[in-house]
Amino acid sequence: MPEMMTPEADTTAIDTIRDAHIAALNAGDAQGWISLFAPDGVQMPPHFPANVGRESIQGWSQGFLGYFHVTFALDVAEVTIAGDWAFERGAYTIQLTPKPGGGSMDDTGKYITVYQRQTEGGWAIARDIWNSDTPLPG
Repeated sequence: MPEMMTPEADTTAIDTIRDAHIAALNAGDAQGWISLFAPDGVQMPPHFPANVGRESIQGWSQGFLGYFHVTFALDVAEVTIAGDWAFERGAYTIQLTPKPGGGSMDDTGKYITVYQRQTEGGWAIARDIWNSDTPLPG
């Protein structure tokens, strides 16, 4: 296992992953988004089963970004680093515009992302869950 990074270096590394996450979604870069996950990462989108492992994350993410143009932002409320794990909580805003055409869908909600230090010393998304604050219709 590599030497522990300083708290400041860990925070900077996590900020970099978060920024890459936002940039990948806004660019429609499924591979860029998927690459941020640990090999055994879990993605838990609303209204879908959990995607366990990069292969499952890849299938869902490519379908999602293949269908929508995305405008995405995060508002981080807290980040706690505890050894080889980091926990982040906050809010998101997203606008989804279908590529085939039609009106966009706007949503806001909350999220939790769990990061895990990898054996080579970097960080990766280990768990990612988000939930809409918008009530379901009807």
